[in-house]
Amino acid sequence: SHMGLFVSDWATGGWRGLATVLFVMASVSRAAPQWDPPLPQDVAAMFKVPPGPQRPMVMMENASVLRLEPRSLHLRGQACVPRWEHVEITNVGERDIIIEGATADKAMFRVLLPKLETLRHGESTNLRILFLAHIAGPVQALISVQTNQGVLHFSAAAMVANPYKLEPVSGTVVVGERFVPPISIYNPHAKNLHIRGVHSTEGFLELDPAFGVWTLMPGQQKPVIHASFISHTTGHFEGFVHLKTDMDNLLVPFDVVVTKGGVHVTPEIVDFLTLVTPEQSRSMWLTVTNHNPQPIELLSLYDPKQDPNLQITGFDLKGVSVLPGSPLRFAKVTFHGGQEGNMHGKLQLIINDTDSVSATLDIPYKARVLYGSLGFMHDNTRFRSTPGKVTSTTRSIEISNNFSVPILIHSARIDDPSFQISHFTPKSLLLPGDALSLMHVEFTSNGTGALYTRNLQLMTNVTAMKIPLQVYHGKLHCQVHGDLKECGALDMDLEMGTISVSESRRRLINISNLNPVNVTIENITISHSSVSLHLEGVWGPRGDQVRGPFSLPRVFQTNRILTLPPMHRLTLAVEVVAAEAGATSAQVTITTRRKENIALRVRYQSVLGSLAFLPPMIRFEASFPGRVQSRIVAARSTFEQPLHIRRVHSTDSRIIPELLTKSLNPLARTEIAHIHYDPSKFSSPEESYLPQSDEVEWDVPLSEEVVERWTKRQRMLDALGSKGQTDIEATLLFDTNIVQGAAFVVRASLTKPRIVREAALNFDLTQVGTSVNQMLLIRNPSDTSLAVQLAFPACDFVPEVNSTCDLGFKLPLEAQQTFYVKPHADLHVGPIVFAPLQHTVYNTTLFVRNNLTMLHPVRLNGVGGSGRLVFPDGALDFNLTAEDLAEDDTVPRQRVAVSKQFVATNDCELPMEVTLIDISGVLGCSGFGFHIDDCKPFTVAPHESVHFRIAFTPDFPASRWEQRLQLHTQSGVLSVPLRAF
Repeated sequence: SHMGLFVSDWATGGWRGLATVLFVMASVSRAAPQWDPPLPQDVAAMFKVPPGPQRPMVMMENASVLRLEPRSLHLRGQACVPRWEHVEITNVGERDIIIEGATADKAMFRVLLPKLETLRHGESTNLRILFLAHIAGPVQALISVQTNQGVLHFSAAAMVANPYKLEPVSGTVVVGERFVPPISIYNPHAKNLHIRGVHSTEGFLELDPAFGVWTLMPGQQKPVIHASFISHTTGHFEGFVHLKTDMDNLLVPFDVVVTKGGVHVTPEIVDFLTLVTPEQSRSMWLTVTNHNPQPIELLSLYDPKQDPNLQITGFDLKGVSVLPGSPLRFAKVTFHGGQEGNMHGKLQLIINDTDSVSATLDIPYKARVLYGSLGFMHDNTRFRSTPGKVTSTTRSIEISNNFSVPILIHSARIDDPSFQISHFTPKSLLLPGDALSLMHVEFTSNGTGALYTRNLQLMTNVTAMKIPLQVYHGKLHCQVHGDLKECGALDMDLEMGTISVSESRRRLINISNLNPVNVTIENITISHSSVSLHLEGVWGPRGDQVRGPFSLPRVFQTNRILTLPPMHRLTLAVEVVAAEAGATSAQVTITTRRKENIALRVRYQSVLGSLAFLPPMIRFEASFPGRVQSRIVAARSTFEQPLHIRRVHSTDSRIIPELLTKSLNPLARTEIAHIHYDPSKFSSPEESYLPQSDEVEWDVPLSEEVVERWTKRQRMLDALGSKGQTDIEATLLFDTNIVQGAAFVVRASLTKPRIVREAALNFDLTQVGTSVNQMLLIRNPSDTSLAVQLAFPACDFVPEVNSTCDLGFKLPLEAQQTFYVKPHADLHVGPIVFAPLQHTVYNTTLFVRNNLTMLHPVRLNGVGGSGRLVFPDGALDFNLTAEDLAEDDTVPRQRVAVSKQFVATNDCELPMEVTLIDISGVLGCSGFGFHIDDCKPFTVAPHESVHFRIAFTPDFPASRWEQRLQLHTQSGVLSVPLRAF
């Protein structure tokens, strides 16, 4: 049989990305369609058809004139296995509609339309869709059908499995290098899988079946063929390998890039795009690929301009070795918003190449810093979905330009078929300070109550903007026993148990408004006089209380009892006080302005006599796993006969009762139980926001995965706080021989333990080339021993364990050990060394790894600086006269010293300490005819000056004397010329 590979050579352009392919064809349907046509033999040739001309995408003003069946595609497919689907489009309007074309929003989709189609009223066209994916997982796309009345969108989504475990053939090779990849297949079937053939129409690629197999047993995975590819020109080569089996026909993508030899860095241009706030930053990783036959060494990476807003991290200053043919991520570059403007420059990467030109690689970077924003009206982005009603709501979306430059809005899209965009003109121009109605957005509900958010995505010349479109139903959510759910979906029975006459008992209910709009409670009715309501408080989205407690009257004089803002929670206490013995059933009904009725059914049984707890309630201090609190509770019985406690049950596993006795005599005060509060006894796995004993890894670099896991726990705890779930209210239910379910309320709360007092360690301005140390104070707030270890986040290429990669901060060996802190004790750990090498600001995060909170971050801040003495003229010169130089052997005379004062200034930010002065190596105040009046050690403060008085006396005849004044400082030796002429 003929063997080969069908490959399209797209070296000069063409379709990019073989991840997923959707072929869309259309034909007007006058009769029943015939589906599942055979796969075209020349699939690759379909990709050689150039895309048609692109027209501006103007949304249909009335999208309802076209009906889609189905409205969106939801597929299940297999990687590399083609599958046909279809979508029927029907014209339900009165006017003719011309179907002009169809496109997809991603390059991985190829949409074809054989010809224009005109749909009259009631006519349909069927879009034939060939779905082909080569990776497992979810796939989403937005397909746009272009008509003479505008564009209609529909979505396609697929969940792809990969039973054959096929992988695309891809790679990067050098010109002239042979690429011989195997193509492997797995047999997922219960019987043998036979390979019937491999075919292609291209001849430049060879297939070698010698080392492959043609029959695979169940569960076997083997290479079935080897491809051999070589090219003598650069370019991008793409196509498919066709595998025919006795089960499925498979298409394996082939994607090879041919480049010249050498060292290549990606991205070729580091584009930080647009930063719109001073706090915004954007980071990119640099990857190097060595196409040389021998390894190379990356020696340094730096910015010649020393842009203060550019930061390089993750680069190993000891050098990075790069093996041939393998890409390697070697540095992360971050740009912070600074001065507005178009910023650009280049990074220089130095490698160990003997050629001075190729040893330096330039990596351009650019960023646009433009402060501002696009504003919109929040009220126009909210859409109500009314249960039981199919409704349509249209909003005008108004955009305001708060930038200082004109904004050009290229396109708009919403990835949800329930939303349609109309009255939008692509490339709309918005001048600074202007506002305009950009488009209309229509939301069509399907009759079910919904609560979700979708993004309206705007692409502009400055930035991509997402406007959240919020869909809500207006209903409240309640929490009575377990999770927070819609009030109408909960069992709202409040069983108060058995109580004595005149005894009061309370139960709490949380009511939350998760809608983006206010919800107003208009009325509350109570059917029995023994039941009353108390408002315990209202809490905001962050868990802070915004309204205090008060009692609600039984009869209200207003139709607005309380308005609950979005994301707020109110807590109601339902209290019963039995007036007589017997069984009672009552109902509390809460009515909102949006006509929702919330019914609470209250039941209890009352008897004569009572069991009173002393104190009536216990509140523990805020605590955390690792700290246990205990209190004693007593009780007094007014029943005529002794009470026998049969059992006690806690509604929360963190509140643990321990009985001290089981019998209570009438009227006697008896201590009945120890109550322990142990936050480590979690009620549910979701609340386990602190580490388990085997989860902390010691003496290893701190990986990004561990930091992310800890960060997730912190977010979870913050979310618990915003939902009010850090407050614990447990009920201890005592069952006796008379009373069943005597309730004792215990309240507590969770808090984050802190093992470090200070959030940051600030190092003073430090001389470059020197180092300073600080110790970190650790406090153990728990009842058990605390193990801690200092660690820096690991870099991709760590020069040494626990280093910040840029060597600003480091931990000596003694600081890397595990320290143990006794319960409720303090311990200084460290030292932490700050050793600046540059005149710059250093910031990093040190993590305290521990067995209580897993991690605790400490911010380290330091500044590198120096002191420097500067002489204005650079040299100390004495200008001598002829008389000073005269030499007369006949007339002896005493030589006269020439004295002169010089000034030196410390022009840096640290004091300059001069410990020793010499003249050309001769210690002391004099040498070679020069004499310093005062040569004692001294210190010059920053930006201060010092005066030197130096005298010169010629000690032998000459026309020029030159020596060097040497000042020994903490930064080294400053050598200044001393000249007389």
